Amino acid sequence: MHPVKFNLSEEGELLGFGWEDYVMFGGMLLASLAIGIFYAFRDKNKANEDFLLGGRSMTCVPVSMSLVASYISAILVLGAPAETYYHSVGWLVGIGGMLALPIVAFVFMPFFYNLRITSVYQYLEMRYDSKWVRRMASGMFVLQTLLYEAVAIYAPALALAAVTNFPVWVSILTVAVIASVYTAIGGMKAVVWTDVLQLVIIIGGLVAIVVKGILDMGGVDVVWQVALEHNRTGTDIIKIGFDLYERHTVANILLGALLGAMSSFACSQTAVQRYSSMKSLTHAYMALLLTVPFYIVLYGLTAAAGLVLFTTYEGCDPLAAGLISKKDQIVPFFVMDRLSSAPGLPGLFVACIFSGALSTISSAVSSQAAVTWEDWLADLPCCAALSPTQQTVYTKLIAMGYGTVAVGLAFLAGNLGGLLQTAHAFVGSVSGPLLSVFVMALFMPFSNPWGLCVGLVLGTAAPLVVSFGASGLGLKAPLLPTSTDYCPADLDIPPPSPPPFSVHDLEYPEKILGLSYKHTVTLGFLVAMTSGILVSFITGRTRGRRVKRSLVHPWVRWTLPDEEELSARAARYAHTNPNITDSTKL
Repeated sequence: MHPVKFNLSEEGELLGFGWEDYVMFGGMLLASLAIGIFYAFRDKNKANEDFLLGGRSMTCVPVSMSLVASYISAILVLGAPAETYYHSVGWLVGIGGMLALPIVAFVFMPFFYNLRITSVYQYLEMRYDSKWVRRMASGMFVLQTLLYEAVAIYAPALALAAVTNFPVWVSILTVAVIASVYTAIGGMKAVVWTDVLQLVIIIGGLVAIVVKGILDMGGVDVVWQVALEHNRTGTDIIKIGFDLYERHTVANILLGALLGAMSSFACSQTAVQRYSSMKSLTHAYMALLLTVPFYIVLYGLTAAAGLVLFTTYEGCDPLAAGLISKKDQIVPFFVMDRLSSAPGLPGLFVACIFSGALSTISSAVSSQAAVTWEDWLADLPCCAALSPTQQTVYTKLIAMGYGTVAVGLAFLAGNLGGLLQTAHAFVGSVSGPLLSVFVMALFMPFSNPWGLCVGLVLGTAAPLVVSFGASGLGLKAPLLPTSTDYCPADLDIPPPSPPPFSVHDLEYPEKILGLSYKHTVTLGFLVAMTSGILVSFITGRTRGRRVKRSLVHPWVRWTLPDEEELSARAARYAHTNPNITDSTKL
């Protein structure tokens, strides 16, 4: 353990930005906007499908990078290194996500790609002949992404403001306005290519942190040795069995990350819209499989960054020393403390954070515009009568509208503390039930609209009850030990905080509220599936309605009669029921 010296000004504050940092940061913003303007002029007067799906002409590499960038938000860039620093195990989350990608590529993606749909929720209407099932799922997705946008904008803005003096309102407006503008004017092609740029910047920012930290600490072997001594490598949790209440076990992390990634990539509009834009099914396969190495790089870098940060502050933890107030501020604190001596590197890091936020917001706005038009407006007589160019104009306005709402929610999150908690809880709670809806539709021919909708409601409610219950009880995960033994002598260190209230102090039934946060998606998925199946059977399954073989997954089509048998059954039904002419009720 070594003495820690902080690079503070005479007033005891972190050093600020230089002109090189503003150039680096501003260049990224201008480049993102320029890409949107370029595609706005190049693809003007194109139809709505071209705007939303890039003319179905995209290739695998940029779409693969866009898929990764869409889900690697600023929250992850700030949160994953902090998770490794204070809880270890950051790399295990990436493994669970990577396991999901081949499943998505070979099980879910070909089915949706071959449907040639713009909104993934169109499939639910095709499958169940029910607009309200389609719109209920679509509405849940829109609400989920709106709340996630608020978190994705506000949380990094707050963390940056705490250590860089970058005003929160400037961060919020910058991210939301630029992302909304280039998405609205440039469409899917602009979103994909700006995602490519932003992913490169994210990787560059993380590499700068890791390389600078390793060089300062004396090499990789020093960093690894410190991590081993203080249980930051994640290997310690491999010894823990399947414990529903332990924050991190191998089973908790892998299962939660697996289902979370499947929800994001298998049936989310954001992902389906990406691989529906591909020029061929082969390109779509390649795009999904190429995300695996990108995930390895990103999760490896965020875990390495966490280890570097811990080694740097091994003797004086900034959180325990009172220099930061929240653990997700540790990364920007390190950047301003250790990288400010290198002109341009703090600017690269802020560009990295904003790139994560921009890619998330642009992808969300694009997918929201797509489902709003396709699921809610396209069938209205007034909208159907519009020309293709007019439809595109209205879709662009919808995208701008969602960007505006996201700004409002982000500002509200700063003034209403409960909104931020609600957003966090709701985003995680909806993912599992939405996945269950598509699993039942694809693999359970007996499922019906009542089962899907009841499952969606109950599956969302169960994790919300657990999330808010845990918050109400004041349950917090304990941090791994840190030290202030080698802090500067002139630093006024606050007294240590009392240990948080632990789930192991609870008795049943209250203890149920202490489920690991990694089980949020799993709980929602299982409750939605179980209740959906039960309600489908109770309400008469398909009630004799024909289920088309082409609308269920190829793996279960053998359970349904072929078209010749259906025709024969229809003839028999018509003969025995001459007063009923609806041949779909067999």
